[in-house]
Amino acid sequence: MKILVPTDFLMYADFALDAAIQIAKKNKGEIHLYHSAQIPDDWEDFPAELRYKDSSNKKITLWVRDKLNALCLSVRQQGIDCKSHYTGGKFVNNIQELFFENDFDLVVMGSHGASGKEEWFLGSNTQKVIRKLHCNVLVVKNKINIDHFKNVVFVTGLDNSCEVALKNFLKFISPFSIEQLHIMTVNTSSFFTQPAILVESVLKDLKEIPRGYNVQTHFYPDDPIDLGIKHFSEEYKVDLIGISNIKRHPIKRIFQGSTVEMCVNHSHIPVLSIDINQEKDA
Repeated sequence: MKILVPTDFLMYADFALDAAIQIAKKNKGEIHLYHSAQIPDDWEDFPAELRYKDSSNKKITLWVRDKLNALCLSVRQQGIDCKSHYTGGKFVNNIQELFFENDFDLVVMGSHGASGKEEWFLGSNTQKVIRKLHCNVLVVKNKINIDHFKNVVFVTGLDNSCEVALKNFLKFISPFSIEQLHIMTVNTSSFFTQPAILVESVLKDLKEIPRGYNVQTHFYPDDPIDLGIKHFSEEYKVDLIGISNIKRHPIKRIFQGSTVEMCVNHSHIPVLSIDINQEKDA
């Protein structure tokens, strides 16, 4: 398993790296650390006298590389292969290119979320990664112990891809000692909510997919969906939320919101955004 961990060397990034190390140990994985400096896209094309006219730029570059090297060394000392990547320019563009070159299996990110108009129109780097990368993304907001992942929930919108997403989630949790697996969908007050009898039938079919798990299904009444997920997770004391990430057109995302992004922003529980295009992993 190849795990990408973006870092800005702050507390939330440290939470993500710690979680990634734990996951790598259970999956014989390797970790790739990535830092993106907020400098112009064409920075490398600038003449050297301009790039280093202010010596602080050079000092910052050296400081970043030293920090990445130190983090890599600490990871390797725990018996895990680790590589570092450092680029300048736009974060999302660079991380997409890095992902294309390396074909990562998982991205682990720390986040403090976003709120207000930033949540809807701009979003955090974590939200941008969830939107742009076709990859499973684990988002953490606190220091976690994955051995405490005992009670987990898979959230589904009961769309055509729900079986693929569930199988992908099952693969992710397979190294953990899961005691309870919930499969839930939110029963909103929307006029377009599926009939209960149909929902129960689909949930029953999904319940047959996991093997060797104690599975419960739920048609949980709440509105809107992201608050339903939050309330369910608190009520059932869930340790991990898994939810399929269905890509939306930007306009639809603005006016309807993204359930995954809002769940990530509002939940203090680790959230695994499951990319449904990874059918090879299902």
